[in-house]
Amino acid sequence: MNVRYDAGLIGDYFNNYGEREWQRLEADVESRVSFYLHREFLEEYIGTGAEVLEAGAGAGRFTIELAKLGARVTVGDLSAVQLELNRVRVEAAGHAGAVVARKVLDIVDLSEFAPATFDAVVAYGGPLSYVLERADDALGELLRVVKPRGHLLLSVMSLVGATRKYVPTIIGWARERSLEEVEYVIRTGDQVGEIGAGHVCHMYRWAEFEALLRRHSCTIVAASAANFLSVNQHDALSEIEADPVLWEKFLGWERDACRQPGALDGGTHIIAVVRRT
Repeated sequence: MNVRYDAGLIGDYFNNYGEREWQRLEADVESRVSFYLHREFLEEYIGTGAEVLEAGAGAGRFTIELAKLGARVTVGDLSAVQLELNRVRVEAAGHAGAVVARKVLDIVDLSEFAPATFDAVVAYGGPLSYVLERADDALGELLRVVKPRGHLLLSVMSLVGATRKYVPTIIGWARERSLEEVEYVIRTGDQVGEIGAGHVCHMYRWAEFEALLRRHSCTIVAASAANFLSVNQHDALSEIEADPVLWEKFLGWERDACRQPGALDGGTHIIAVVRRT
């Protein structure tokens, strides 16, 4: 199952995924918690007037948040469909003026940008997970275009956390379809073949992700799971989401739990913030 990175394949996947990318981060209470956790890091590390490259921007959820923070955003994505959805959603939210440009962009080759162009780069939702064996190339490019001491904020898909979340589905596939396919994914982190339904990606353990980051000219300044306490807790969380006081308390508990070293592998994604050295 030696599948290599294919930018056209990933672009086509998200062209077909379409509007679901916008809906993904509000689909259920767990997704809304994940959105909150990602947004918290934007608020911590993106300042007013910052020149930001958003790589893998999708339909615009985080583009809008960056605009609210006063950033000037260059929006990039492999999918032309997602870029158009981004334009529509950002304009509807009243933040069209925050976008400097929109570009079909492949993170393994950012040569159109000079070194140290941006104050920060945001690559949320898993761009590094999609480039498979070219993760070092992509990370090198993302860091190259950040100014010295600027920040790169990124998230990747989590192997342990996704396995934890989808245990019933995984067991069902192993029993009814192919135990070998399940074991391959868990052993390698590569979701390929029929089990991924066309969603080809690499899921990371924190130790692997940390090792990737440490091979490059950057310092890890923050790391978090997304999510931990809220994984598979839809019923309980739905009851408290309408209670502003209790909901705010829970989000604080979740935020603190996700940043504990023992929790980093426990969510569907792993978030990291690095400073270019």
